Amino acid sequence: MNPTILLLDDSKENLVVMQGMLKSLPGMASINSVIFSAGHEALVWCRENEPDICIVDYNMPGMNGIEFLVEVRKLPRFKGIPMVMVTGSADSELRQLALVSGANDFVTRPVNPDDFKARLCNLLTLRMSLVNPLNRVERLAHDVELLSRQTIEREHEQIIFKLSQLSTARDEETGNHMHRVAHISRLIAQELGQDEQFRDMIYLAAPMHDIGKVGIPDKILLKPGKLSPEEWGIMKTHTTIGYEVLKDSSSSLLRMGADIAHSHHEKYNGQGYPRGLVGEKIPLVGRIVAVADELDALLSVRPYKQAWTFKDVLVQMRQERGRHFDPDCIDVMLRNIDAVLEIQQRFSDSSEMSLSNVRPIQRGVA
Repeated sequence: MNPTILLLDDSKENLVVMQGMLKSLPGMASINSVIFSAGHEALVWCRENEPDICIVDYNMPGMNGIEFLVEVRKLPRFKGIPMVMVTGSADSELRQLALVSGANDFVTRPVNPDDFKARLCNLLTLRMSLVNPLNRVERLAHDVELLSRQTIEREHEQIIFKLSQLSTARDEETGNHMHRVAHISRLIAQELGQDEQFRDMIYLAAPMHDIGKVGIPDKILLKPGKLSPEEWGIMKTHTTIGYEVLKDSSSSLLRMGADIAHSHHEKYNGQGYPRGLVGEKIPLVGRIVAVADELDALLSVRPYKQAWTFKDVLVQMRQERGRHFDPDCIDVMLRNIDAVLEIQQRFSDSSEMSLSNVRPIQRGVA
């Protein structure tokens, strides 16, 4: 134990004597002493620091010891720090005033070294017994805060997934589609070297990619087969609907969701919609989710198509490397195909993944 002791006395001789006694306190490996000759200087130091005990002379010019005690006890951290008043007077009224003003002990000069050291050791032992539980309480408070934050984050995740499911409640997509897209997007982001914050955000934001579908009429959203040019034009507006809903949020997570909703149907060669962006002008989050969403969509049953086989999906996505998809996103997805399969199986819908050789019915303009 290496306590810090504040010494406040306007007499250099008294300070030297006190320091000498502090060097041989039993049970103390070493003592860090902080010395002041004026109360106001000590008070300035105390506003930024916290000793384990204060030894204060009473009779000082300017601010006396009683006045120092009153002021220092106003500091929140000093409510439990032991204070020892030292004076050459044995006056009982002064002793009473010191104790009322915040002193824990009162010592008169000439000081008996053995008695003084025993008192300090008792006060320091009491101080340490209080500090250790306080540290445990602080650690417990930190753990509770961390657990609360994790609980809130889980609740936020559930809210986002539930809200995102509004876009799938009217068609054949399922909540598991949202989970698969979220997990695959995070996997791709990780393999691209993105930091943990980005990975966590895209995991939560990816399920919002089709949230704009809430604005598409059922007769178009649920129509089997190809859409007319007018219907296809309306269907494509789900990207801008989702963007407009989310773009002005104060939440960086929802703003990422807006970028994903707006850009996940862009194509790397500039032939996508709604803006016809090319290459890296497409936001990275949109390029990542485009791969995750298309992979899962091809493997799933929709009103306008049957499920593809996994082999056919991989062939198709390789062919679209650099055309529809960002080459880097495709490459890391293919390098981690076992992890992708594990995600697909963990969040599978019994009617979706197909191992047959069913060919797709292409969605598009009639």
